[in-house]
Amino acid sequence: MPKSELEDLLATVEALRLELHPKLDGVFLQAVVRAEEENPEDDELASQAIERALKKSLKVEGSR
Repeated sequence: MPKSELEDLLATVEALRLELHPKLDGVFLQAVVRAEEENPEDDELASQAIERALKKSLKVEGSR
């Protein structure tokens, strides 16, 4: 995906997050989008990256 399309997608996801679910971790959602973008043909690698991002997000959320 070209950089401008990725940036547009991330901006759209962030706008929807703020509107619909402002308490959801924006950094986590960005990590999900990037994991899918970086591993379009490898679901296992994408899933591993998403799992790492989720664990990191939950760890940060738990320390608040």
